[in-house]
Amino acid sequence: IDPARVAVVRNGLDEAPPDTLLGRRSATPRVVVLSRLVPHKQIEDALEAVAALRSRIPDLHLDVVGGGWWRQRLVEHTEQLGISDAVTFHGHVDDTTKHAVLQRSWAHVLPSRKEGWGLAVIEAAQHGVPTLGYRSSGGLTDSVIDGVTGLLVDDYDELVDSLECLLGDPVLRDELGAKAAARSGEFSWSQSATAMHGVLESVHAGCRVSGVV
Repeated sequence: IDPARVAVVRNGLDEAPPDTLLGRRSATPRVVVLSRLVPHKQIEDALEAVAALRSRIPDLHLDVVGGGWWRQRLVEHTEQLGISDAVTFHGHVDDTTKHAVLQRSWAHVLPSRKEGWGLAVIEAAQHGVPTLGYRSSGGLTDSVIDGVTGLLVDDYDELVDSLECLLGDPVLRDELGAKAAARSGEFSWSQSATAMHGVLESVHAGCRVSGVV
């Protein structure tokens, strides 16, 4: 399809419950994964990263927020890695609980094999939490601005190294988080609706718009 005929309307975003934005960041390092628990999300990589780093980062804890049919496999993998005490599986939770967990987190890890957009990235960004994920996933190259609102890596080893760097560098974490929070303000359902209306009006008028609307 001719790129001149392709218009991109950005995904909307529900506002975070105001009270959750007032919560304190955890005093000890906490990493969160916000995702459906299915194989292609590769939550195992986050679990293995925690297992690799917990001896070097005291009190490291992983919060897994989300449900799915792969959950029991992940619980068993956590037990095999010997890190059950360092991982909390929250399951499917309401919005207030989800955002409360995000608010106290230091970093968001999304190790998916593929992503269409990565709504969880922008939800974490509302709380000033940067995202770490794989460049090859596709959609994260749109939702994460590498080196600005988060970090994109090329393989598991780089994921572990970058997570250790992020958790050990409060200045970097704060810089990425602040820019992620600022960018999250660019997304809303009202903006998406306005942009979609503009695209439809253009088509109806016999002309076309392209690029990000």
